[in-house]
Amino acid sequence: MVLRAIFIKELRSYFGLFLAYAIVAVALALSGFFFYTDISFFMMWGGQNLARGLWEFFFHDLRYVLLLLVPAITARSFAEEKKLGTLDLLWTYPIPESSVLLGKFLAAATLLLVVLGLTLVYPFVLSHWHPEVHWPALIPGYVGLLLIGLVFISVGLLLSALTDSQAIAAMATLGVLVLFWSLTWNEQAMSEAWLHVLLQISLFDRFYNFARGAIDSQEITFFLFFFSFFLLLTWQALRARRWHGKGEFSSLGTFLATPSRKQWVTVAVLDLLILAGLVGLQTLSIRNNQRWDFTPTQTLSLSKQTKSLLADLDKDALLTLFFGGSPDAYQRYEDVLKRFTAENAYFQYRILHRDRNIGLARQYGATHYGTAVLEYDGQHKLLPGAGEKTITEALFQFLRQEQKTIYFVGGHGEKDPRSGQPQLGYSAAASALRNENFIIRPVFLARTERIPEDAALVVVSGPQTDFLPDELERLARYLSAGGSLLFMLDPMPAPNLTAFLAQYGIELDQDVVYDPQNRLFGGDALSPLVSLYNTGVEIVRDFQVGTIFPLSRSVEPADPLPDGVLSAQPFCRTGPGAWARFRAGADSPEGAVDFEGTKARPGPISLAVAAMLRRDQAASPNPSDQPTNGTAPPASADAEPGGRLVVYGDSDFASNSRLSLLGNRDLFLNTVQWLVQEEGFITERPRDASIQQKISTLVLTTEQTRQLFLITIIAEPGVILLLGMLVAISRRRHRR
Repeated sequence: MVLRAIFIKELRSYFGLFLAYAIVAVALALSGFFFYTDISFFMMWGGQNLARGLWEFFFHDLRYVLLLLVPAITARSFAEEKKLGTLDLLWTYPIPESSVLLGKFLAAATLLLVVLGLTLVYPFVLSHWHPEVHWPALIPGYVGLLLIGLVFISVGLLLSALTDSQAIAAMATLGVLVLFWSLTWNEQAMSEAWLHVLLQISLFDRFYNFARGAIDSQEITFFLFFFSFFLLLTWQALRARRWHGKGEFSSLGTFLATPSRKQWVTVAVLDLLILAGLVGLQTLSIRNNQRWDFTPTQTLSLSKQTKSLLADLDKDALLTLFFGGSPDAYQRYEDVLKRFTAENAYFQYRILHRDRNIGLARQYGATHYGTAVLEYDGQHKLLPGAGEKTITEALFQFLRQEQKTIYFVGGHGEKDPRSGQPQLGYSAAASALRNENFIIRPVFLARTERIPEDAALVVVSGPQTDFLPDELERLARYLSAGGSLLFMLDPMPAPNLTAFLAQYGIELDQDVVYDPQNRLFGGDALSPLVSLYNTGVEIVRDFQVGTIFPLSRSVEPADPLPDGVLSAQPFCRTGPGAWARFRAGADSPEGAVDFEGTKARPGPISLAVAAMLRRDQAASPNPSDQPTNGTAPPASADAEPGGRLVVYGDSDFASNSRLSLLGNRDLFLNTVQWLVQEEGFITERPRDASIQQKISTLVLTTEQTRQLFLITIIAEPGVILLLGMLVAISRRRHRR
C-alpha cells in the first residue's frame, strides 16, 4: 500500500507539472527530428533494408534522446525533497526506504514508457505509405531502449539522493552517463585486452545488438544487474540519513570519529561482495547466452550450415583477425566470432590491432585491416574478412577434402560461369560452387565423343538454341551410366530438348508463367515469388524462404512415368492464383505476352521437377525405343538408383543479378548437392548482408515527407505541450 501510494504521488507530480510536459515535448521533437533525418539519409543513400538500416540508425539516435531526458526527470526525485526538508519528515514515519525508492523508480519508468510509446507513431505513419515495415524487428530495439533507460534512471536516482540541488543532480547524472558512453572512444590508447574489458561495461556498446534486431540473454542480465546495483547504492544512501552521520565526510578525521563508520565499512564490504556476485552471474550468463533473432532473414544467428560444420569440428581451429579503426568494428567482429565459439569450444579466436602486431600480420600476409587467418589441422587460409559466410566457406573447404567436378555445357548461348554480366553471367554461381569445394570446367558436346569421366554433374544453363541429336545421345549415355544432369531452361521452342526430357518423365510446355498474386513488392507478374515446396524432395527439405523465377516456363512430371524412371516429383510450385499460357499464338505477334482475357491453365504451376532413374534401365534417347502405348508400368521400389535429373523452367534465378535474392542461392546449391548425392550438405547457408541484393527501396514523395515532418516534429510535440498548458491552467484554477 505504501509503495502504491508513493507511486501514484510521483506520477501526479510528473503529470501535474507543465515542466514535465515540456521535457517530454522536447524529447519527442528531438526523436522526430532524428527519425526524419534518418529516413532522409536512408532514401538518399539508396538504403533498402529497413530492419538493418533505418531502424538501427533510429534506435541508436534514441539513446542520445534518453541521455538528455532521464537526467531531467530524475534530478528532482530526491534533491528537491531534501532541499525542502520533506524527506527527513518522511523518515519520521514507519515507511521503508525501499518503498520510497521503488515508488519513485517505477514512476520514472512509467514516464519513460510513455515517451517510448509515443515514438511508435513513426513506424505507424511509415507503414501507411510503405507496407514493408517488419514489426517484429522493432521489438529488440524498444526492449533495449527500455533497459538502458532503466539504467539511466537508477544512476539519476542515486545522484539525486546524494545532493539537494536539482541542477547538480542533473549535471552529475549526465556526466556519469557520458563517461560510460565514452569509455571505448580512444581505442588507440588501450590494448585489445583493455578494449575488450571496457566494452563489457560500456552501456552504449551493450545496446549494439538490440538496435540491430536481436535480444541476447547476457545483455538483459547485464542491464538488470547494472540498475539493480545502482538501486542498491541509492537505498544505502537513503539509509545513511538515519545513521546520524550528517557531515561525517567533511574530513578523514571526522569520518573515523563518527559512530557510523562501522556501518559504512560493513556496507562497503557488502557492496563489494554483491558486485563480485553480480560479475560472477554475468560471467555465467555470457557462457550460457541465448539469442532471439527478430530480423526478417535471421541474419544475426548462425545458419544451419554453419552449425552443422561446427558440430563436425573435432580439432582446434584458431581465427586471428587483424582489425583497425573504431570499437564499433571490433564489436561487430567479436559479435560474429562469439557465436562460433559458443557453438563449439574447438573454435577459438583472437582479435589483434594490426598496427600493434605488424610483424605477426606480415608473417600471415595480412596487408589490410579486417584481414583474418584461419588455422586448422596444420592448414591455414587467408580470409578477406571475418563474416559468417567467409568463415563458413573456409571451414567447409577444410572439412570437406574431396573435390568434385561440375561441367557447364557451352555452344548454345548458355549463361557463362566465367562471365560477370548481371543477366547473362553465372560467375556468382560458379564462385558459390567453388566455395563448396567444387571444380568448375566447360564442356562442348559438339566437340567431344563423351562426357568426361570425372564429371560429377553436367549443367545446362539457359541455352538459346536447341540441342542436336548427337549431343543429346551423349547426355543420355552419361545418364545411363549413373550421371547427373541439371537443366535450367527458359521459355523457348526446343523440340529436341522437349522430346529428350519427355523420355525421362518430365514434360515441358511452350508457355510462360504469370502470377499476379505472388510477386515482389514493385515487381511484375512475370517474376513469380515461389513459397510452395514439396518438402518430400531432399532439395527443399526444411526450406522456408521464398525464391524468385523471372520469366519462367512450366515443368511437370509425366503421368504415368516411363519405364526406367524411379520417380519424378515437382518441388517448386506457384500459388493457386498463377496462370500458364502459350507464349505466342496465331492471333498475336511473335513473342507477345497478353494474359488478360485469354484462356490459360490455372495454377498451382510446377516450375521444377527432380527425377531419379534406374541404373540398369535408363531411358534411351531414341524415341522408337519408347513404349508405343505410353503406359509403361512404374519402376519397382527396389530398383537400383542410377542417374539423377533436375529440370527448372528458368535459368535467370541463378544469374549474377538474382542469385542473392531471397533463397535463390540456397536452392541452386542444394540442387547441386542433391545431384552429386551429397544430401548431408543440403542446408540453409549464411547470408552476407554486404552483398545480398535487396528487394525493394523506400521511396516517399515530397508531399509524404512534408507530412512526415509535420507529424513527427511539429504535431506530436505540439499536442503534448498543449496538454501540459491545459493541465497547468486547470491546476491554477483549482488552487483559486
